[in-house]
Amino acid sequence: MKRELIVTANGVERTVVVDGPIDGGSTAGKFKVVIDGTERVVDAHAIRPGTWSLLLDGASFVVDLDPRRNGQIAASVGASEVVLGVEDARQRRLAQATGARAKQSGETLRAPIAGKVVKVLVEVGAVVAPGTPVIVLEAMKMENELVAEHGGTVAKIHKTAGQPVDTGDALVELT
Repeated sequence: MKRELIVTANGVERTVVVDGPIDGGSTAGKFKVVIDGTERVVDAHAIRPGTWSLLLDGASFVVDLDPRRNGQIAASVGASEVVLGVEDARQRRLAQATGARAKQSGETLRAPIAGKVVKVLVEVGAVVAPGTPVIVLEAMKMENELVAEHGGTVAKIHKTAGQPVDTGDALVELT
């Protein structure tokens, strides 16, 4: 089964076409993956729901996929994690062709848990795309990157690195 997607990571959009499995499997096996015109073959097998074993160019990877709100997916390989925005390319083209309303922008990022601000990754006036990391919080000895869901322009930064935060505190406002 062939599927065309628009995947956004760190504000960069890529066209991804996944075709397969090409070796006759039902949900596992070899998939042809084309990213911005570059074709690769990936051997993929589900280990458990949300966790895949991938073989790519002779290298083995275990990838955890954690669905988030608004079609986003947190993808992690080892200690590295990136939040991906994933859209069906056909649905996007249809929405553009029919003049569907533009996506909502602007939001206030709030602390999901009490902790401390480690880094502020944006500055006032910066334009932030949906899915872009904005601020890093430390809570329970773990660093958590908070990303913009809708994107927008940074209007106000409420907390700076080193400051403590309580659950629900406003951190960054986007308009």
